[in-house]
Amino acid sequence: MIRLCQSDSAFTLQQYYDALQAQGIACLIRNQFISGAAGDLPIQDTQPELWLMDKDDLMIANKVLDELSAQCEHGEWVCGSCNEPQEAAFNLCWQCQQPRICE
Repeated sequence: MIRLCQSDSAFTLQQYYDALQAQGIACLIRNQFISGAAGDLPIQDTQPELWLMDKDDLMIANKVLDELSAQCEHGEWVCGSCNEPQEAAFNLCWQCQQPRICE
């Protein structure tokens, strides 16, 4: 296993997790429910982390995350799988769960 990233935002990590899973990349979120221990534990030990199960997936996973980050600059989009209009805030289709594709 290898740690891919850490974030204050559980929502962001969940988006990354969903996009990686949709690409067939095995991963998990650690420290997802430990925020209540902040203060008793160092803050870096209570932040959610995204871990890859196979270190060989690192290059592909970084590419997926880079594409998601780039998409933040775009506005509304249409799902390439089911043609459902999506709001800019979503990186996965709310209807069919397909990840947003950068164009």
